[in-house]
Amino acid sequence: SVVAIEPKTGEILAMISAPFYDPNQLTGSDFGKTYTRLNRLETKPLFNRPIMAMYPPGSIFKIVQSLIGLQDGILVPETTFACNRSLVACHNHPSPVNLFGAIRNSCNPYYHQAFRKIINREISSNTFKDTEIGLNDWREKVMKFGLGSPLGVDMVGEKGGDVPSSKLYNRVYGEGRWKYSTIYSLSIGQGELQVTPLQMANLAAIFANKGYYYTPHLIKAVDGDPSKIPAQYRYKNEVGVDARHFDLIQNAMAEALYGTANRAVIKDLVIAGKTGTAQNPHGEDHSVFVAFAPKDDPKIAIAVYVENAGWGGRAAASTASLMIEKYIKGEITRPALQEYVLAGNFIY
Repeated sequence: SVVAIEPKTGEILAMISAPFYDPNQLTGSDFGKTYTRLNRLETKPLFNRPIMAMYPPGSIFKIVQSLIGLQDGILVPETTFACNRSLVACHNHPSPVNLFGAIRNSCNPYYHQAFRKIINREISSNTFKDTEIGLNDWREKVMKFGLGSPLGVDMVGEKGGDVPSSKLYNRVYGEGRWKYSTIYSLSIGQGELQVTPLQMANLAAIFANKGYYYTPHLIKAVDGDPSKIPAQYRYKNEVGVDARHFDLIQNAMAEALYGTANRAVIKDLVIAGKTGTAQNPHGEDHSVFVAFAPKDDPKIAIAVYVENAGWGGRAAASTASLMIEKYIKGEITRPALQEYVLAGNFIY
């Protein structure tokens, strides 16, 4: 899945769902037979992944956690945690790290500890109740980022993903029988959290715009007049985070390319991005990348999600980088990377 958005307007620049099919096949007298055949294919070409597929976002969600922590005063740029791998697995990088370093190096233990502080604020002396209160408050803030419900794109069939509330865990474990250790996987964009690729691209637009988004849409104008597009696509949606908090985020995302996504680096073009490697219980992990560019005057926000392709710095980051380069510069200057992406052997 690939979705690219113009951050300043919410206009969808590109939407790709693969595997795909030739729409001409669904015409004429063989429509019924062809539809049945396509519908039975294991690769599901009729399934519009950008707006219908729901996945765990993986590490790209750490940016949302960072912004909520900064806005609530739970985190400051100097907040430091050790990369304690007894809490959750991580890869090799310097330790301890501050917030900038946590984003650059995508430190899982950092966000395990940061999320605990966001959730458990000792509002209640009962740790089970305190976790429930904290989770529901956190959920309200996450949903302001356009997650947990359909965004309202002008297409049929959009799914809304899921941001879990205490009701889910009460149903599964029983009221008062779960706490932070039950839900900590949410800290790194795993667990019960589900988002669509469209929502991921919209997150990239929010990061680019420093705290707001316009509902993504395909329509550009009505009778040639952009001002006549429906009002809901001209409404500025604020996410409730002060613009000043985004400077650190944008700078860390730009530096993150050198930490986890070297293949996405483009000469003379500063890209701000974040990789994700989303765990998949059914096979190889999914490769995830969100980005916007140029960093200081964003013209494109993009999300790429490649199923079963492993590390986010490979398949997803490479694909996004090529699309950004083509859109901004009008040409591809890295033929070797283009060949790598087209070959599709993303495990290497």
